[in-house]
Amino acid sequence: MSNIRVTYSGLLAFVVGLFGIITGIIFTIIVTRQLTPDDLGLWTLIGSIVSYVVIIEPIISFWTTRQIARGEQVAKTSMATSGLFSLIAIIAYGSIAVYISSSLDIDFFPIILAVFLVPLMFLTNTLNSIALSHKPQAISYGMIVFEVSKLPLGLLLVYSAQLGIVGAIIATIIASLSKTIFLLFYLRETFVEFIKINVIKYWLRLSWLPIYASASGFVYTLDVLVFSLLTNSLGGLAFWAVGSAIANIVSHTGKISQALYPKILATRKKEIVEENLKKLLFFAIPFFAACIVFAKPALHVLNPLYIEGVIIVYFLSIRAFMYIIRNVAHSILASYENVDIDKEASIKKVLKSKLFFLPTLNYLLTGSYVGILAIFLIFTQTTEMEDVDLVTYWSIILAGVTAPFMIYGLFLLRKNHQINLPYVAILKFSGITLLVSVITNFILENYLIYYQSIFDFLPQLIPIIILSGAIYFSLSYALDKSTRKFFKSIFTELKSR
Repeated sequence: MSNIRVTYSGLLAFVVGLFGIITGIIFTIIVTRQLTPDDLGLWTLIGSIVSYVVIIEPIISFWTTRQIARGEQVAKTSMATSGLFSLIAIIAYGSIAVYISSSLDIDFFPIILAVFLVPLMFLTNTLNSIALSHKPQAISYGMIVFEVSKLPLGLLLVYSAQLGIVGAIIATIIASLSKTIFLLFYLRETFVEFIKINVIKYWLRLSWLPIYASASGFVYTLDVLVFSLLTNSLGGLAFWAVGSAIANIVSHTGKISQALYPKILATRKKEIVEENLKKLLFFAIPFFAACIVFAKPALHVLNPLYIEGVIIVYFLSIRAFMYIIRNVAHSILASYENVDIDKEASIKKVLKSKLFFLPTLNYLLTGSYVGILAIFLIFTQTTEMEDVDLVTYWSIILAGVTAPFMIYGLFLLRKNHQINLPYVAILKFSGITLLVSVITNFILENYLIYYQSIFDFLPQLIPIIILSGAIYFSLSYALDKSTRKFFKSIFTELKSR
């Protein structure tokens, strides 16, 4: 699919991501201000359990994206297989839900209610993999449907009807269903082929590879389960949830590179990679700094109860920035790998490929992270550390383990494909960001008043955020030629439409 436009799709995804940040933060505010710390912790735990059982879905989406990007029609086969696999996952989820409810002595109903998210996650992930290699913008449109549905439902069920965590789960289920229906309709022209049994056999024959790749994510998400079981605390998960909600703002900038993977699969052009990296850093650097500078005000907005978690936000934001860079590097390395073009490739060849090597690196990262976290929590069980202190060390461990793997990912990118990082642009963006951060921090420290009411606090905060963004983009436009070119291409695209 060489007609994929990386900049257009990435920018659209980023803009939609910003919209998602706004609606997501509003939904998060509703949840964090209406739920008790224990219910918020349970909300986080449920999200982790759902992610555990979706581990087998990449057997479908992993190959779907690669094959459709190279011109093969497997969309209908993908959806049929996804539906069947979700039945297995539903059974697994039910078993885990029973165990968790019994171990932590918590209400079973909210956990089992979330089982409806399992098939929806399967279908949505598969549809996203089809869209990524065919119409990447569909992923962004689907996200709009999800966010536009979730916010009013959250207001109605959580805020007005006071249904608490049950209302939050129902709102998420309905919003996910709306997104799935939209994607099915938007991508309907891709479902033209008969279900191909030979394709399913091929996926199953090599199913160990995507499972091996995705299982590292499963290991990573064990952190929430490990923390809750070793500390017997849901309150600590609440601090983790609000800190992650803010740090995820940095993660949204990774959407700029959303269409890079299928584009390289189709064209293998090096210059596309270097140009996209520059655009990614143009947004990632200031958004990372914003999460640091606005950490305290953001926590106050979510709920003043969690304002002690500022340092947690710092380290989770650092980790989010490093993860974006590492993830993009791995995505580029995987997209240049072509061992799977040969459908009869031996297992030995696959084991020597980047498709196996990169997940192995992920296992080293996630295994080290969860192992160190578990050891830390075991040795601190006899201490009387507060939840916020435990979670602070948790965030430090995550950031510390991520750093060397990000550096190694960049090293591999340079070594294998001679991809050059835009060092001059990085210095420019960082310098401008530092200046804006100093100005913004001065304003926050001297003029921002922390009113208890969110309706009194936000009218102060929002103008400061807008001012900071305006200064950054104005200085970047004035001082950087590539930024002016980038803005010009955006205006040209908007005029043509």
